[in-house]
Amino acid sequence: MIRVLQVYPQLNNAGTEMVIFNLYKNIDRNKIQFDFLVEKPGELDSVVKSMDGKIFYINELEKKQYLERLVEFFYSHKEYNIVHTHTHQRMGEVLQAASIAGVKTRIAHSHNSRTDLPRIFSLYKRITSRRIEKYATDLFACSVDAAKWLYPCKYKQCKIIHNSIELQKFSYNQMKRNTMRLNLSIKPNVPVICHIGRFARQKNHKFLIDVAHQLVSKCSLVKFILVGVGPLQDNIRNRTKEYGIADNIFFLENRSDVSDILAASDIFVFPSLYEGLGIVLIEAQASGLRCVVSDKIPSEADLGLNLIKRKSLSDGASLWADTILQELSMQNNREFLSNSALLSDYDIRKTTKLIEQFYLERAIL
Repeated sequence: MIRVLQVYPQLNNAGTEMVIFNLYKNIDRNKIQFDFLVEKPGELDSVVKSMDGKIFYINELEKKQYLERLVEFFYSHKEYNIVHTHTHQRMGEVLQAASIAGVKTRIAHSHNSRTDLPRIFSLYKRITSRRIEKYATDLFACSVDAAKWLYPCKYKQCKIIHNSIELQKFSYNQMKRNTMRLNLSIKPNVPVICHIGRFARQKNHKFLIDVAHQLVSKCSLVKFILVGVGPLQDNIRNRTKEYGIADNIFFLENRSDVSDILAASDIFVFPSLYEGLGIVLIEAQASGLRCVVSDKIPSEADLGLNLIKRKSLSDGASLWADTILQELSMQNNREFLSNSALLSDYDIRKTTKLIEQFYLERAIL
């Protein structure tokens, strides 16, 4: 059996982590097992352990410098000939340490096209990118934008790996829609707008609530479902109270029934300031859901189902609200769209075979 070391800052129930967990659940674990190197405990640690994976916490060796600790780790764990590190501030050092210790396959994987770090860190980011380009043997990214951002000099050498999902899980189902609306006490005729994402600056919740305020003034029946947690959550809750629209907003925090929530919704709104791709946007389209998104979303996120309406954030909240109302008036066969062949490139089974083959080929080098 091949053991592949996946490197993250922390394993939480978020988009980037779920990309690799979708692979983890579908890969042939008789041939390949994932272990994880992280900096601190996370929400998904117990899931890893239940799937016979190991978790190592690099912060357990706090007295030594980070790079030195990593080198020591790789020298003491020679069972790892493949290291797959994902977007995080220290991935350059991870790859350098793995190189020093003689790890043969060192993968960098970009999941974003920007960061919320202050501008003072732009120099650090350039240094990190150079280090990644120097020490990685393979470059992965979820989109061309994500490749250009992290590998500015070598993005043309990057392999684009789709953020794939379990398509059948997200196929539209009328029964799921009815049950979820019943659970939330939402009547069948009430329009529901959904957003799923961490409450952080990148996801632009402040603007989203401005849009909600405008939309409620134009259609008082409308409800918003916001799924996720994060540092700005209390701030956003307070903003809904200031606008007097708290009764129109459901805050559902992290959920395991995202497919049901998408089925219960009529429009998915995604006003992000930037995205590597936005896996939840793939999930929304797989549910046949019409989507109003910012023009900062990479073009690869549009699956060609005629469900995506791109808007500039500079258009303002009122125009966004008008666009949502227009999209609500448009009808589409969600069950038909959920089974479209255009979704096939984002089928987790297809991506799993691709990654599995890559790992197996590298293991025999």
